[in-house]
Amino acid sequence: MNKLIYGYGVTGKAVEAFFNKKNIPYKIFDENLTENYKNKIVKEELLKEDFDEVILSPGIKDSNDILSFIKDKNLNVITDIDLFDKFSKQKSKRIGVTGTNGKTTFVKLLNDFLELEGFKTKACGNIGESPLSSLDKDYDYIVIELSSYQLHHTKSVRLDYGIVLNIASDHLDWHGSLENYIDSKSKIFSFVNEEKVIFYDNIFSTKPSRKPYVSKVNLEKYNLNEINLPSELSRSFLDMINFLDFDNENGIQRGYEYLKNVNPIVHRFENVSFNDEIIFINDSKATNFHAVTSAINRVENAVLILHGLTKNMPSSELKLNKNIKKIIKPKDMNVVLKDYDGILIEIESIHDLKSVLLKEINKGDTVLFSCGGSSFNDFNNYEERGNYFKKIVDELKNEN
Repeated sequence: MNKLIYGYGVTGKAVEAFFNKKNIPYKIFDENLTENYKNKIVKEELLKEDFDEVILSPGIKDSNDILSFIKDKNLNVITDIDLFDKFSKQKSKRIGVTGTNGKTTFVKLLNDFLELEGFKTKACGNIGESPLSSLDKDYDYIVIELSSYQLHHTKSVRLDYGIVLNIASDHLDWHGSLENYIDSKSKIFSFVNEEKVIFYDNIFSTKPSRKPYVSKVNLEKYNLNEINLPSELSRSFLDMINFLDFDNENGIQRGYEYLKNVNPIVHRFENVSFNDEIIFINDSKATNFHAVTSAINRVENAVLILHGLTKNMPSSELKLNKNIKKIIKPKDMNVVLKDYDGILIEIESIHDLKSVLLKEINKGDTVLFSCGGSSFNDFNNYEERGNYFKKIVDELKNEN
């Protein structure tokens, strides 16, 4: 009997490649797939055909009509992560990473550091590559980024360690409420021994035995301000190095030295300035207000540029301070700034940004492109949005 791959993005294509390798029969359904593709079926065929299992791409909501139909038929609905867990024969130690902000950066930093330490490692999951791609090789560590979407749909994956970096409102348009979002994140506790999970927020302390992790980082010894990363992310990284317990205190020291020398992450508080007179920061990956607030706390005398779809996030989570002297935002962006007493400039479109910046920025300013919303109303992704900002900066350079 056929498997059904529902959704043909990065995850669906990885599942397809895995099924082809294993000679497992399958069909593909994606409402946006218009090409006459091999094994593709349309909605009418899907409603008639029987499947023994459905492998779901992570972005599909529970309220989706087709998914509701599938569940009404009592079909087994799983994810690529479930498949990975089922077919993996490796003895690798698995580290699951989730949280609202910093997941991708954390996974990349941890994976690269472990490689420098001499371990054979693999970074996968929401970072852009399915864990199915790791099945053919043995690794010492597999570091898996787990989004709230993936956790929501995943039924089973064995993890040896886990970390929840932080929690703030995000993807509420998808989850329906903050409570549902937190419930999805909480599933990580069902995949790993609770004593092996680092978390910092009391909202996860749903039973007496589950207590927030007390950081072991000695801030008198390790000055996190010397690192070009948010302090909470640096702290979490060093906590995880300590948690893995290879050469303990010396491991933390090496982790600290590594962080001090790490290259800037593209689109995450990335300095794209061309002189010392005006600082331009590309923080396009900041797609919620918690991330913007973190960036605000790292700048002075700043012009903040907001953009995007705010996904039902409460505006109260954007914590402004005296460091922000001006805000530029598109008129249609759903964010309330009633308590802001600086200069607010509303533009018709983000594509008017260059002309506004020419008028509004001065020597000594920091221009912070930290958007606070998803990019999809004007761009394909946050990378395209960040590159658009960097193109503006290049053009400003040539006009000075």
